[in-house]
Amino acid sequence: MKKKQKISKRRVLFNASVVLSGINSPGGGSAKVLSFVEKGLIEGVISEVILDEVLRHSKKFDLSKNDIFNYTNNVFRKVLAAPSDSCVMKCSKDVMDEGDAHILATCLENDISYLVTLDKKHLLVLRGKIKGLTILTPGELIEMLS
Repeated sequence: MKKKQKISKRRVLFNASVVLSGINSPGGGSAKVLSFVEKGLIEGVISEVILDEVLRHSKKFDLSKNDIFNYTNNVFRKVLAAPSDSCVMKCSKDVMDEGDAHILATCLENDISYLVTLDKKHLLVLRGKIKGLTILTPGELIEMLS
């Protein structure tokens, strides 16, 4: 029997892909893990940069900015400040796409232990390569918590 990992007290950063998927597919895995945040079962966070990315892509899902702000305000108790430029530069050597360096920098600057993403091409490939950071899909997070 697998031992249930305790992550409820650790911070979990959600990538924009998970937030958008959670909003767009209320019955899916992304929505389920975001409901864990909303219920206070885990401490989930996003950054200003991630929120901006969600807002930029919201038009694809026919969502207004008000819809996004209402949703994120209900789910996330805090939106973290954008990471420092120096930390983003430092993290840019660890990512395949420099546009994702802000995600690792946010984790580093805010003592975040878990990153939940659907980005197979750029972020999930970094599993086990970033010390102190566990990178998961929503499904894997659900499995860890069940």
